[in-house]
Amino acid sequence: MKTQLLESLLYEEESPTLDFKKEQYPFSKATEEEKSELVKDILGFANAWRRSEAYILIGVEEIRGGKSKVIGIQNHLDDHTLQQFINSLSNQPVQFHYEAVAIEGEQVGVIRIEQQTRPIYLKKKYGKLDKERVYVRRGSSTDPTKPATLEEIAQMRVEPQEIDANLSVVFSNPDTGKLIGSHLSIKAELYNLPSSHSIPSLPDPPKNPYGLDLISSYRTNHQYYRELAHYIYIYKLFRPAQLSISNIGRVAARNVRVEFSINSLMQIDLVEKEELPKMPEKQSLGPDLSGMRFNRPQTPGSVCVNQTAGRLTVEIDCGDLQPGRRVFSDVFYIGKETENRDNLIGAVYADNLPCPSELTLTISASLSESSLTVEDLISMGQTKFFKI
Repeated sequence: MKTQLLESLLYEEESPTLDFKKEQYPFSKATEEEKSELVKDILGFANAWRRSEAYILIGVEEIRGGKSKVIGIQNHLDDHTLQQFINSLSNQPVQFHYEAVAIEGEQVGVIRIEQQTRPIYLKKKYGKLDKERVYVRRGSSTDPTKPATLEEIAQMRVEPQEIDANLSVVFSNPDTGKLIGSHLSIKAELYNLPSSHSIPSLPDPPKNPYGLDLISSYRTNHQYYRELAHYIYIYKLFRPAQLSISNIGRVAARNVRVEFSINSLMQIDLVEKEELPKMPEKQSLGPDLSGMRFNRPQTPGSVCVNQTAGRLTVEIDCGDLQPGRRVFSDVFYIGKETENRDNLIGAVYADNLPCPSELTLTISASLSESSLTVEDLISMGQTKFFKI
């Protein structure tokens, strides 16, 4: 089993395709009551409504909104013995495997449950589980008191369709590529700026004794101090961010696209790297081209930010992703003016996903406040080199 896949799973939350267990299931010397917990979980995943393989990671503690913690286990179950045990109880063979893997230097047990013909149930009562009841995992758990209904069982008898793509989207460190998880916490500085009308315009340079400009071929940037204030505000508040988009399934994902939006009420702004303001200049040659957008070649991971009424929409095209392949998005920049957590709601699209996969990313900020006066701006503007 690929380590990259397992590492990606650590950043996901429990779902109809994923479960984390801190400790190994009781088995060799366990009672029927104790072993029925393992039986319930495997049957629950086997009967779950899903379009990709399911995984139980044993020796891992779930951390919601971040990377789950690898604790490790001391002993492993035997795959052959486990399959014989489960299949001796079920109405038909269950397609699953147990594998021992090493993650972060710790031993972890992985139970992989394939998509298969359903329903699967017990031929006889075992422990706390009843005969001929179809246990099914819903959300993040399998409730033995809520087995499948007759209508659900009838629907399960339909043969499984083609396996759909299974994609993971998390934040990553723009410098190292290390995965962060679905929650991004940023540290920044929020500057209080003087009002625009209180900031003076930059005057034209003095004329020489003959009445000519000393720098006649240059254009004076009268907005210099206002642009400098804006540049400092953005430079201090905005922080780089990046997304990792991985195919953690068994089939290629075709024409993958990630989209999420930001409501203006969140007080979050997001810009492409090319849209960051440049350090303003007092004098310049030729027309001012700042703020103009130029068409750039689209490559896998290209980020496009669109502004509509009261909403920012972020689109990332990833192309085709083979199983196990990962694409990092272009680096973009996030500015957040409040410290509360905000959820960015979006979706992941692919040609072989029957419906978009829901996406939730969380952003919080730790802010320190500073003030910038008109005098500060003028002083900076008169200094050839100044530190922001």
